[in-house]
Amino acid sequence: MGPEDKKGSTYLIKNAPSDRVDAPSPSDGPKSAPPGSEPPGSEAPDGRWRTSSPPPGESLEAKWWPDRELGKAFRRWTGIPPARGDHARAVAMKFLVERLNVGGLTAVGSAPRTPLPIVEPPDFAARVRTMAVQLGMHGPNEEAPEHTALLAMGEDVLPILRDFFPGRLWFNRWEPHVQPPRGGSVSGLCRTLVAFGNRAAPYIVELLKSEDPETRYYATLVAAELPHPVLVEPLAATLFDDDQGVSRSALYALEVFDEQEGVEGLKESLRALAVASDTDQRSRLLAMRALAVLRDEQCVEALISALSERSVLGEAAWRVLRMLTAQDFGDREPDWRTWFSDNAGRSRVEWLIDSLDHEDPEIRAIASRDLLRASAQDYGYRVNMPRDDRRAIRERYRLWWSGRNDSGN
Repeated sequence: MGPEDKKGSTYLIKNAPSDRVDAPSPSDGPKSAPPGSEPPGSEAPDGRWRTSSPPPGESLEAKWWPDRELGKAFRRWTGIPPARGDHARAVAMKFLVERLNVGGLTAVGSAPRTPLPIVEPPDFAARVRTMAVQLGMHGPNEEAPEHTALLAMGEDVLPILRDFFPGRLWFNRWEPHVQPPRGGSVSGLCRTLVAFGNRAAPYIVELLKSEDPETRYYATLVAAELPHPVLVEPLAATLFDDDQGVSRSALYALEVFDEQEGVEGLKESLRALAVASDTDQRSRLLAMRALAVLRDEQCVEALISALSERSVLGEAAWRVLRMLTAQDFGDREPDWRTWFSDNAGRSRVEWLIDSLDHEDPEIRAIASRDLLRASAQDYGYRVNMPRDDRRAIRERYRLWWSGRNDSGN
């Protein structure tokens, strides 16, 4: 693996292969704490509401949230199981998938379990299984001859790699970590699946639908390296997974899919779900969270209508609106509608640039953080700098945006 593979990894093993961890089974997850001692939102009494081990301090998940309080609120809200349990989650997923326009995509949600080719010698499967096991004998920074050999054997090996997934792990999600790794850095087997590219996508569809949450979790990481239309629907379903780690990891993956066919349809479905009064609260909150992470400016009008919702839904709608628009009109729906009527024809980047000189320093901070995310430069902007300096930098951003549009980027 080259430098690019190491770049985003905060967990790489120091002395591979001696420090590797074996792939955990469901029983290897965190043990249930005595009643009453669980941290808030960590798991319900049935043990299903789990999440990966959080890091000490602030997670790099904060890159999603230019409004830091919004991130804290969603972690709190979405850790609560739906009041109607599995039935509520099933209703929400049915709602979402029925409205997800994927008719033109191939093999969505129905990847075949390809049989082993009859033309191969009888020991073909045994040889592939042996190499799949041997992949785990190499560390993340080592070259594995089995990796090259499996690629040379072609896609007939994929059904067997699927059955061995995820293989022996280089990363264990139950250990404290700052951010999840790239899919090719999860295990040797995952690295090989990623190298197969689009040919592996139908098998990742199957893994995302596994009954085992560990399999679903690691499959979302691999999916993030294989942006393909057939993965949009199963990733959409895992947004509402019982396992909070799987749900978050699906969001990481869908961030990469922004230009993929089917993603705009997914956003449209999420907008409808976010305001569906006959759907459970947690599913609606998860839909709002996804719309915020995906920076879906088209959801603004729908969320204005949700400001009057009771419980935390109205607050969630307000917080997402505040983040996406870099404006704050509280729960005053007429004021939001007036602002949106005046600005709906402009891009979100222009909304953010305008708010660099907003009277509220928290709004200025939201705007500056997301502009840094969009442009990769801050021009020296600081929230509390003198107003004339803020305005000068605002003009520099306007020139950047104008130049970007003129060049067609």
